[in-house]
Amino acid sequence: MWLFDIINDGTLVDNRSYFVNNGIFTNKSLGESISLNTKTKGQWTNTKNDESTIWHFLNSVSRDIENELSNNLANALILFNDREYEHNTDDGFITINGTDSRNFTLNTGNLIGFVKRGEYSLKVGSRFGDAFLRYIIADADGFLEMENIGGKNNTGGYEWLLAYLWNIKLKKAYRLGIPKTYITKKERNSRIRGTIDTIDYFRNNTSGQYLCTYREHSYDSPATSLFIKAYETIEHQSFCKHTRNIYNAFITANQGVRRSRQEILRTPYFTSPFYNDYNTLIDLSKKIINQEGSDFGHQQESSAFFFDISMLFEYFIRKLLKRSGIRMLSKFELNYKIPTGAFGSYVRKIEPDLVFENDGGMYVFDVKYKTFDPQFGAKREDIFQLHTYIGQYGNGGLIKGCGFIYPISENRWNALNMDKKHGVISDVIHQQGKDIPFHLLFLKIPNNSDPEFNKRMSEECHMFIENINTKVLKNENR
Repeated sequence: MWLFDIINDGTLVDNRSYFVNNGIFTNKSLGESISLNTKTKGQWTNTKNDESTIWHFLNSVSRDIENELSNNLANALILFNDREYEHNTDDGFITINGTDSRNFTLNTGNLIGFVKRGEYSLKVGSRFGDAFLRYIIADADGFLEMENIGGKNNTGGYEWLLAYLWNIKLKKAYRLGIPKTYITKKERNSRIRGTIDTIDYFRNNTSGQYLCTYREHSYDSPATSLFIKAYETIEHQSFCKHTRNIYNAFITANQGVRRSRQEILRTPYFTSPFYNDYNTLIDLSKKIINQEGSDFGHQQESSAFFFDISMLFEYFIRKLLKRSGIRMLSKFELNYKIPTGAFGSYVRKIEPDLVFENDGGMYVFDVKYKTFDPQFGAKREDIFQLHTYIGQYGNGGLIKGCGFIYPISENRWNALNMDKKHGVISDVIHQQGKDIPFHLLFLKIPNNSDPEFNKRMSEECHMFIENINTKVLKNENR
C-alpha cells in the first residue's frame, strides 16, 4: 500500500501515534502492520511513488498549520459564536519526527480535518467515526438526523462536516422565523406616515400627496442573501434536502434582490439578542462562501478544514447534562483568578470545564477527549489541575465531588470490562483535611458501523446520566 493512500483514505484518526520503520507502517489500533510500497528500479516517478515530495508535504503541513493555529486561530478553526464553546487544546494538526518517508513518527492530537495541496492531501478523522461526529453535532442542538443521511462527497475530506453543521444551525435559527430588519423608505402617500417633508408640502400642497420618510420591517436583508448563497454552495450534499423548505422560504423573502459577493460577505451581526442564533449562522455562512475552511468539491490548488473535536465533545457533554436537569454553572459564573508573581497585575483564570450544583454542594469535572490510560489513570498534569480547581472552588462552597469524563469506544469498554464498573471508577481525594469523592466517568461510544448507531448512542447517554445521578450525586430516586 502506498503512503500516499494511507494519509488521505481515513486511516489516520485523532490522538494516535503512527510509526514507520524501514517502510513498515504500524499502530496498535490497526492490528496488522502495513508494508509500504516503494518505487522500483526503472519505474517512472509519479504522484504516488514520489517519496521525497510526500515527505516534504507532510513536514510542510505540520509546520504551516501549527503557525496558522498560533497566529490566526479564528479563521483556521471552525468555531461557534457561543461563550461556552471554546477552543481548548494546544495540539497541532500533526507532528512529524524522522529522517524520510520510510522512517518517521506521525502523531495526531485533538484536531480533525483535511488538507489538500495540489495532488497531495492529508485527512485525520475521529477515532470514533463519522456517525459519532454527526450525532454530537446534531444532538447538542436538538436536531438528530437519521443514520442514512449520506453526507460524504467525492473529495474524501471533511467539507461535509461544516455543511452538516451549517444545516443544523440553520434549522435551529429558523425556529425564530426569518429575521426581520428595519429599512427606511421615502415615498408619497395620501396619508401621513412617519415624518413629513414640510418644504415639499408647501411646494406641492395642492397635490393631496405627502412626501413621507418612515421605517418598516422587511425580511429582505444582506443576511437573507448570505444564507441563500451558503445553501447553494453546499446543496449538493444529500442532507441539504431536509432544509430545502427553509431555503425556499428565504428565496421568497429575498424578493429577487441580487447582491454582490462583497456585499453579502460584509453582512453584520443582528443586534437584537433574539436573533443571536442567526449570528452563529452568519459566521458559518461566510466560512462556506469564502471557502476558508473547505473546498466543497471545487478544484482548488489548496484547501484546508480543521475542527477541534475535544471542544465539540465538551460542548456536547455540557448540553447533555443541562437537558437532564442538572443545575450547571456557567464557566464564567464563578470567576476565580490566581496570582502568578508577574510584574504588574497579571493573573490566571481558573475555569474547569463543568461545575454543577446539587443538594447544597458543588461538583467540579473536566472533560477529557484524549484516550484514557488504564495503567496510569488520569494524566499527572490533569490531576494537579483538578486539585487547583478544588482548592479555589472550595473557598466559595462545599465540594462534594470531582473528577474527569472520558469517551470510550465500545470495543475498549468491553476489553476493560467496564460493565462491571457501570462506567464509573470511584476513589477519594484528601485535601485540606477533607475527603472528597473522586470519579472517572466514561461515556460508551457504539461502533461506527452499527446500523442503529443513533438509537444505541441515545441509550448510552441515558445510562451515562443515570450513573451521574446514582453514583455521583447519590440521587437514588431519579
